[in-house]
Amino acid sequence: FLFAPAVEVKIEVVIPEKERSKEEMSPNGKASPLLYKVNGTARHYHLEEHPIASNPYHNPKDVVEASVCHVKDLENGQMREVDLGCGKALLIKENGEFHAVGHKCPHYGAPLVKGVLSKGRVRCPWHGACFNISTGDIEDFPGLDSLPRFQVKIEKEKVYIRASKQALQTQRRTKVMAKCISLSNYNLSSTNVLIIGSGAAGLLCAETLRQEGFSDRIVMCTMDRHLPYDRPKLSKSMDSHPEQIALRPKEFFRSYDIEVLTEMQVAAVDVKNKTAVFKDGFKMEYNKLLIATGNTPKALSCKGKEVENVFNIRTPEDASRVVKLATSKNVVIVGASFLGMEVAAYLTERAHSVSVVELEEVPFKKFFGERVGRAVMKMFESNRVKFYMQTEVSELREQEGKLKEVVLKSGKVLRADVCVVGIGAVPATGFLKQSGINIDSKGFIVVNKMMQTNIPGVFAAGDAVTFPLALRNNKKVNVPHWQMAHMHGR
Repeated sequence: FLFAPAVEVKIEVVIPEKERSKEEMSPNGKASPLLYKVNGTARHYHLEEHPIASNPYHNPKDVVEASVCHVKDLENGQMREVDLGCGKALLIKENGEFHAVGHKCPHYGAPLVKGVLSKGRVRCPWHGACFNISTGDIEDFPGLDSLPRFQVKIEKEKVYIRASKQALQTQRRTKVMAKCISLSNYNLSSTNVLIIGSGAAGLLCAETLRQEGFSDRIVMCTMDRHLPYDRPKLSKSMDSHPEQIALRPKEFFRSYDIEVLTEMQVAAVDVKNKTAVFKDGFKMEYNKLLIATGNTPKALSCKGKEVENVFNIRTPEDASRVVKLATSKNVVIVGASFLGMEVAAYLTERAHSVSVVELEEVPFKKFFGERVGRAVMKMFESNRVKFYMQTEVSELREQEGKLKEVVLKSGKVLRADVCVVGIGAVPATGFLKQSGINIDSKGFIVVNKMMQTNIPGVFAAGDAVTFPLALRNNKKVNVPHWQMAHMHGR
């Protein structure tokens, strides 16, 4: 629209729904307990109170309206952070229209005013998440939530924004989702949708189903002891607690009836009988199956690989343990990978010494080239990180069962109290070998552009798959990236 005096454009804000009364859940007004046995132990699942849709402007006390600028203060294609007194919004002018949305990226909180505005979308300057400026909807990942959007009006050539105070504080909007109908009537050993894996692909699949109105049972299972969390953060913020890096709080899963079975490992899949067999012997039937198991870190194959204090950073417990052991001690990192270099950066100010062992001539050579790799290497060296390039580990020596030294094939012996291994990963698909699901020579699950395997009703996504990439003439590729996993899940 072209704006003129006395023309008002209203933009609806959609925020997370409020909770529904208990009377809507069961005839007696109480949540129905579900009993499920895992490893011989009875676990109870309770249906929590459900949220319902809410008008963000229903409560006048939650609404703020403010004049934020003159209509001529912004040119087409410009963005500005504006303060409404109780929070900020991002004001955008494009093609003569004004739009107002949240000013922070819901992913990591980046200031969107420093991002790129193009063709009705603003792209986050940190990790590239993309949002529609008219709706606030997330259209490219990473991230789970959309931006809140606010009403904009023009009066006497002044731009006014009317917004929910709550939305200004949260700076995020969770899309409206369906809930499961009559969950208490289901057989607990069967589900409509079973998702193996709780990473980005698995969680996005579950959320997208609910956003699209799917109201049948969804079960996610994971070997982790925690609800889905932001695994890439483990090497960036190593002393974070699981709750601090959780992708969603536990209340979210209860509200939208997405069941998560933790510490449950699938040992085999029987595609003929549509059944997943767990390591403890429990079996669950499914109608549709998504395999999103990701990958497994490669381990060292040298002499002494079993000694204590050698880690792959796979869980919050791994990361926390490394930080404790490394404080004022000697750290050796095997592999100048993204994980290895992030761990080195995090530990430089905590450890007595940090050494990196790598087969290549410089870090990141395959990704960014030699020139960038040398610049990165020089920056790390200025922060006391020592590099041992074009060599590898031949032996890990111990004293009283714990790591003492790392011996390189070059003959160099490094003092080491803790060792972090970041030398790549392999797809976590070993349990599918006898399933009949098509797996290539490297262990990746082969899927089509709809993420379907060769077995009807069985899908796969994320780091464990090869898929046709349009940019490469539909050649089958594997892209082990957090952002790609989001897109697969959706």
